[in-house]
Amino acid sequence: MIQASVIIPAYNAAQYIEATIASAMQQDQCDLEIIVVDDRSTDNTAAIVAEISRGDSRVSLLALPRNGGPSVARNAGIAAARGEWIALLDADDSFAPTRLATLIALGETKQADMVADNLLLVDAVDGSRTPMLAPGSLTAPCMIDLPEFIARNISSPDAPRTNYGFLKPLMRRDFLMQHGLRYDETVRFAEDFALYVACLRAGARWWLHPDPLYRYLVRPDSLTQIQTTGDLDALRRRQRALLDEARANCDARLVALLRRHLRTVDRCYYYRGFTDEAKARRPRAALRYLFASPNSVLLVTQESARQLPLILRKALRGGYKTVAR
Repeated sequence: MIQASVIIPAYNAAQYIEATIASAMQQDQCDLEIIVVDDRSTDNTAAIVAEISRGDSRVSLLALPRNGGPSVARNAGIAAARGEWIALLDADDSFAPTRLATLIALGETKQADMVADNLLLVDAVDGSRTPMLAPGSLTAPCMIDLPEFIARNISSPDAPRTNYGFLKPLMRRDFLMQHGLRYDETVRFAEDFALYVACLRAGARWWLHPDPLYRYLVRPDSLTQIQTTGDLDALRRRQRALLDEARANCDARLVALLRRHLRTVDRCYYYRGFTDEAKARRPRAALRYLFASPNSVLLVTQESARQLPLILRKALRGGYKTVAR
């Protein structure tokens, strides 16, 4: 019996992939398989994985015929998985040795469909390590519902990096299959957020463990840090549809939370569009973003103020990217 299928989507990850796979292979008290989905890498990622698989039958390489992006790679891994639990692991991240056993035990005890843990944020530049959820903010496992999940995706000055959309839950494969849930292959940003919302809307029981057992590498060049106006607009459309449904159901709490979250996405969208067009020296297009809505000027101003410290800090690193939180 395979308890967990660890799915590692990988694209040009030769620098990290060996250590990432090793962290999965070293899991305590867990029968698992490790499926590395190579998304048509142009480096030697696939060769490294193939060599590892020859020495450990738990590791397999699934090479995609063409580059499809993170969602396509993850869905391919899920389709090939045989384990009771699906455990996603990004190709530059790693697991603590006790992670899978700890989360599976919690999931079975609580009869959960999803179970996640705190993240240990590892800065790729200076090596600093910080739990996403500050010590003491969560002292015991707790359950997450849809309003709580949305609320924890709205940035605040006292916890700017706390975002439940970054969590990496284990998901019961049977639950995903029963409800036909997969990653949205049309987007390359916030695909995790969209899937988690879909799971919770389908009735998933989601439990969160306080220990930071997932090591999340924070890189300035990662896809999470790079957002286009198209990415952000797709997220806006999804949130508006969810907001309309909450209004139809007269769910006042969820409506209020979705409106707040949508405002943060709008803020990033208008700022991204304005600055991109300004840098491209297209002033008319930039002004269209600036005056696109009654509150777009205010939102661009707010995001400009929020981005200023990031710009100053990252100037020495060769530039910056907008981060939606």
